[in-house]
Amino acid sequence: MHSTANPIRQKLILAVQEQDGRSAVDDEEHLDYSAGKVTIIPDLKCWERKLDEANELGQTVVVKFSATWCGPCRNAAPLFAELSLKHSDLVFVSIDVDELPELVTQFDVRATPTFIFMRDKKEIDKLVGGNQEDLQRKFDPYCQEK
Repeated sequence: MHSTANPIRQKLILAVQEQDGRSAVDDEEHLDYSAGKVTIIPDLKCWERKLDEANELGQTVVVKFSATWCGPCRNAAPLFAELSLKHSDLVFVSIDVDELPELVTQFDVRATPTFIFMRDKKEIDKLVGGNQEDLQRKFDPYCQEK
């Protein structure tokens, strides 16, 4: 078992337990970093539905393309979840590149993690890589709009 001394991990474990009534496992391979307001997109139907909802409400969608085997993706996941709790005016979704290759091709994702910002169902910004400072800064323009 890994230590839960990291406050972000503790917050995420509690968020998973409280939000879903599930028991979070303290193991990096099993810990659900989708805590907070991040929707995991399992299929194209769910993807279309989420985009339609966000479009109707005029919301910006933040898409994280990642993979279970990707170390930088796992490192960026807690910050992504934390940002989703902090910025409820944005829609946060996570896509596994191995599960939805159609979207990987559509958005020309060549590395993981890749973060894509969308509005009106169109890409408006993109960040490739798991640098946490870059990810944090990328949110600034979208969070000051409202």
